[in-house]
Amino acid sequence: MSIEASGSYSLIGRFIYCCFLSVSIVMVLIDLMTSKESRWSSSKSVLSIVGDQKPYSCYQCSKCSSGCLSAELLELMPHQVVSMIKLGFLDEVISSDIIWLCAYCLKCVERCPQNVAPAEAILALRNIAFEKGVKTPEGYRLILENVFETGWIQSFQPVISRDGEIYVRDDLDLPKKPEISNMDSFREALAKTLGEES
Repeated sequence: MSIEASGSYSLIGRFIYCCFLSVSIVMVLIDLMTSKESRWSSSKSVLSIVGDQKPYSCYQCSKCSSGCLSAELLELMPHQVVSMIKLGFLDEVISSDIIWLCAYCLKCVERCPQNVAPAEAILALRNIAFEKGVKTPEGYRLILENVFETGWIQSFQPVISRDGEIYVRDDLDLPKKPEISNMDSFREALAKTLGEES
C-alpha cells in the first residue's frame, strides 16, 4: 500500500470518526434531556439575547472548556452549553445547576478563536431562568440578604490555625470592619437597582 493510499484511508477514517462523534454527542444530549425535543421558539428568544456572542460560530474546539475554572463542578462543559443553545435544549439547561456554577472568570471568552462568549451566554441563561421563576441556589439568596443587611457579601468569620486554635480579627491585630456610613441610602439604592420599591 502506498503512502498516498494510506493517507486517503486516514482522511476517510477521520471523517467517519467525526460523523460518529457528532451523532453520539447528539444522542447523549438527547438522552441527557430525557428524549425531549428542542423548543426553537424559546431558542430564538435566547439567541436574540445571546446573538452578539455568535453561538452558531462555535465549532466545538473545546478551548473554552479546557480553561474553565468550574469544569470539575459542571455537568456540561461551556462548549457543550453553547451546543445545547444551538440545538434548542434551553429549558433543560435553564432548569439545571449548570448555569449557576459558572465562576464568570471569562477565560472561555479569552480562549475562543471564534469570539463566541460562553460566559455571556450563561449569564443570559441566568437572567432568563430568573424571569421564568426558576429557583436560584440558596447561596445567591444568602449573599443578597447579607449585602442588604450589612453591606458585605459575607460576614467576617473566625479562622482556625493549624494548631486548632480559633482567632477573630482582634486577635490577629487586623483593622476593624469598616462600616457603611449611610446604610439607609445604600439599601435604597440597592432596592432601586433590584427593581423593588423602597
